[in-house]
Amino acid sequence: MQSPKPPMTNKQRLLTAASFQEADRVPIELRIPAQARALPECKRIVEFIDQEADNFIGVSGSVSWGFFGLSTKSYQEIVEDRPGEYRIVRRVHSTENGDFTALTKHTYPDLDNPDFLWIKHYIANLDDFDRLINAPRTVRSFSPETYREKVARVGERGVPIVGLRHPLGTLVRNADMLEVYAWIAAEPQRMHRFLEVTNNQIIETIKAMGAADMSPWFITHAHEMLIPPWLGRKQFDEFVFPYDKQVNDAIHAVGGRIRAHCHGNVMQFLERMADMGIDATEPLEPPPYGDVDLAEAKRLVGGRMLLSGNIPSQAFVEMTPEEVTACVRQAIDVAAAGGGFTLRPTGGNAGIDPYLDKATLKKVVANVEAYIEAGLQYGSYH
Repeated sequence: MQSPKPPMTNKQRLLTAASFQEADRVPIELRIPAQARALPECKRIVEFIDQEADNFIGVSGSVSWGFFGLSTKSYQEIVEDRPGEYRIVRRVHSTENGDFTALTKHTYPDLDNPDFLWIKHYIANLDDFDRLINAPRTVRSFSPETYREKVARVGERGVPIVGLRHPLGTLVRNADMLEVYAWIAAEPQRMHRFLEVTNNQIIETIKAMGAADMSPWFITHAHEMLIPPWLGRKQFDEFVFPYDKQVNDAIHAVGGRIRAHCHGNVMQFLERMADMGIDATEPLEPPPYGDVDLAEAKRLVGGRMLLSGNIPSQAFVEMTPEEVTACVRQAIDVAAAGGGFTLRPTGGNAGIDPYLDKATLKKVVANVEAYIEAGLQYGSYH
């Protein structure tokens, strides 16, 4: 009988899984909103997150990507406020190539909810787009001291990770989506020029970080907007793959690694993502939220990318703890062997929303606790 593996730290557990080896147990990722941490219903969950969860932990402030790579003085002001209904906010990025202004509408009571209505986007037309393309660009500022300080603060509690702005994904989110996709079709030369100047700036910044002995894990949030139903394979191969591969090659050249956050129908793009140098991807949503067959994903890229997720926490409002346990067991059964897998909820904050009614919150919390318990119970390697 094989003896159990000695206990690992959270960092060791994640890095072992990312190296396609079996750790002492399957890593369990988990986060909830800051506002929910004070809720008495979440006490046990908070204790697990703080003491046992295996998370990639953001270390902000170590590099400043600016506004599309431009130095900015940003500010915002409330232009209309109807308490109990909504608030309209003007947001301004003031750069050396002019101001970029947006208007956003936020509803009460959760004014900080990241899902809000855009009334006007920062990049509203081709003139705005051209200002981004033609702006002077230099290596972005970064702080090795801040990076090392925050890495030391994380210690063995997880793997430090640095945000990386993806130019095309950022454009989609800061301009009208339909306009961006129209520019890809009707203004391909403009789009290629934008991608060349912005990605070259990122590459030069990564090289400079490497020269300063910074070789972090990076994370990007973009690709879910660059696959179907938004872009097809032809557009992905022309406007995403070559630019991402150059950036990812630069990251690898300095000893870093890259993780991609990508919701949706990613199944047919997993091999392409591995080909362009992505080291890890999440959250691998199963139907109906995405199209990921975890067993097939493991077969296709399980030795090339760390696979994380597949536990459909969007459905925690209606699932039972027994169903959650079954999902966790199934994911472990098909993806854990040989390493290269971490458990992770597919929805934001594991479905916990402090503004849920008490009955629904209680149900979601019970399902998150079932997720934790099943991961600990069944996450040993056989």
